[in-house]
Amino acid sequence: MGHSAPPQSSPQPVAPGITLRRFLRQLPPEITLVHDAGDRPLRWVEASDMDDPTDYLLDEEMILTSGFPLLGHDLDPDQVQQFIARLAQAKVSALGFGLEPYFTAIPQTVIDACLAHQLPLVEIPATVPFAAIGIAFAQLIEADNAAQLRGSAEANRALMRCMTHPDPEAQLVSVLSQRLKASVRLLGAEGQVRHEVSLAETADLDEDRKSELFEKAASGANNQQFAMHREDSLVDLAFPIRASTPSGGRAPLLGVLSIGFARTPSAFDHNLITTALGLLDVLARERAASSSSSTQLATTLLFASRSAFDTATFDLFSASLGGAAANPVRVAVVSPLDSSAAQQPSPHLTHLQALFDTRLAMQADDHFVALTRTEPTTAIFERLESSGYVAGFSTPEPADRQLGEKLADLQAQATGLLPQIREKRQSLDARSIPRSFLSLLPAQAGKQLAEQALAPILDLPEPRRDLYLEVLTGWLEANGSWDQTSKNIDLHRNSVRRHIASIGEILDKDLNRADVRQELYLALNFLASS
Repeated sequence: MGHSAPPQSSPQPVAPGITLRRFLRQLPPEITLVHDAGDRPLRWVEASDMDDPTDYLLDEEMILTSGFPLLGHDLDPDQVQQFIARLAQAKVSALGFGLEPYFTAIPQTVIDACLAHQLPLVEIPATVPFAAIGIAFAQLIEADNAAQLRGSAEANRALMRCMTHPDPEAQLVSVLSQRLKASVRLLGAEGQVRHEVSLAETADLDEDRKSELFEKAASGANNQQFAMHREDSLVDLAFPIRASTPSGGRAPLLGVLSIGFARTPSAFDHNLITTALGLLDVLARERAASSSSSTQLATTLLFASRSAFDTATFDLFSASLGGAAANPVRVAVVSPLDSSAAQQPSPHLTHLQALFDTRLAMQADDHFVALTRTEPTTAIFERLESSGYVAGFSTPEPADRQLGEKLADLQAQATGLLPQIREKRQSLDARSIPRSFLSLLPAQAGKQLAEQALAPILDLPEPRRDLYLEVLTGWLEANGSWDQTSKNIDLHRNSVRRHIASIGEILDKDLNRADVRQELYLALNFLASS
């Protein structure tokens, strides 16, 4: 028993359409269905004369027996009930009872037990050997598998033909839905719906569940290649679409394919989904890359124009950005975490166009610049970091024709964040940073300049060093007022005058000049913050 049955871990050799009734129609007419307990799936046919074969059974098998386990017990209803009950509990699809050599008819106790446990019962005459039934099942499997292969090949060809359609993504989603008999949604890198085909029989998940499924697929938690939500017979799957990256780190997300089934998906379904994912990957990269030279040229000209858009230019500009047309526009300045990676701009532009859902991106020296409607949220910061980037976002501006006059200023604003995002190795939003000259210089660089500017004081013995730093800070904060400085640091005004004079001599600077005072004030601020 069991040696000829497929192991549980191996793929099912039987097509999902094989059922008991369908199989019985393939058998010789002299085989009789004694008790019809309803149609049910059938995945294997096995002959067994064991007293208790349940330890070796898979679900949904048809067991063929000569009645030997019941020989001498066929008149004992309890013994027969126990035998049939074990088969029913093991989810056997049917019992085939062979006549001769032990019985000339099915015992009434067996019929009664099958009725009680709703187990289909089939009478097999002596003229039909069990081997013939096994061969018939194998032939049915072979025919179904051949039909599946033909169907799979045709389905894959249908998906391939979508690539020549004027709108290949929309056509591919439509064809995939038809072939899978499932609801299909294609989402962008930010979760926005690009194309969708819904079927009534599949569940429409609520927005929170959709968002959760998208985030699981996008994050790839626990190295999973997909995310799944199951509720009763309904199954929803979400597959990330990613591009390969030569710079190390994690390939950025190009989109997510979400599929809702009203049943458990089969191997055929997964094969078709794999083909669709490959094609969507190609389309996503083509869409993101567009023409690298032309998009970089267009982006460069937009930043250089400093003039309001005319109607035609604004329409083209809007069509080049993903997201809702009403959303404001930002400039994002992006730096790879691996500084050597910027030497290969083409793959980065493709990835960044997908991440920011835009066609308007360009390389500028050792960093990249993108125009985007993407909002700088924690989620996008994490996605950038996992893809090997940090970014600085400008403040948002309304997407109107006057935006053309502001793009250069937004680029300068975002570029001003570049030293900080590189030093901190984290993305920043200009709105969250106080606007000041102090904020433009990275902390580490500012500290080095401060130590250089104040070196003659910092080299003094500790008591005098601390005193001079306190006096100089108090005096600058009091805007050079002797009385206010004396009050603030609790030191006589004449002592303040004497110490400021000494500080000027030590630093060899004219402390009456505004630019010198400003430089020293910034240096003290950087020194204090470090």
